[in-house]
Amino acid sequence: MAIRAMLAAVAVIGGPLWWFSPAHDLPPDTITTASVNTAGEQEFTVSNMENRTACLIRRGTTTTLRSSGVIAGDDCAAVWPGLSAVRNWTDNGDGTIALTDNSGETVLTLGLGDGVAYESLEPADASIALTSVN
Repeated sequence: MAIRAMLAAVAVIGGPLWWFSPAHDLPPDTITTASVNTAGEQEFTVSNMENRTACLIRRGTTTTLRSSGVIAGDDCAAVWPGLSAVRNWTDNGDGTIALTDNSGETVLTLGLGDGVAYESLEPADASIALTSVN
């Protein structure tokens, strides 16, 4: 009986306190909300500045906390050796990303770019840029 009375008191007092709390009046954080990619996919133009070739890759849905699948066309082989075999996009958490093949071998490491989305960092002789299409 005492437990029922205590639960009733908590519901009578706590219910209105919870309902009228300021948390109900807060609008969603527009910065955080807008930064969430709901589409899941993003397309990039990959350009090689040395041999003036380009292709499209698509970063697909998220596979882990830091990784997404990648779809690269066969024409990407002309842009950079091994690029057509890339299957994984990993955000390293330091502003760089790694594009790896099915075996986990890194094909390209890119960093945030100046005027483009990403610029190649490794291998050192790569002159590759990724530009967001959508």
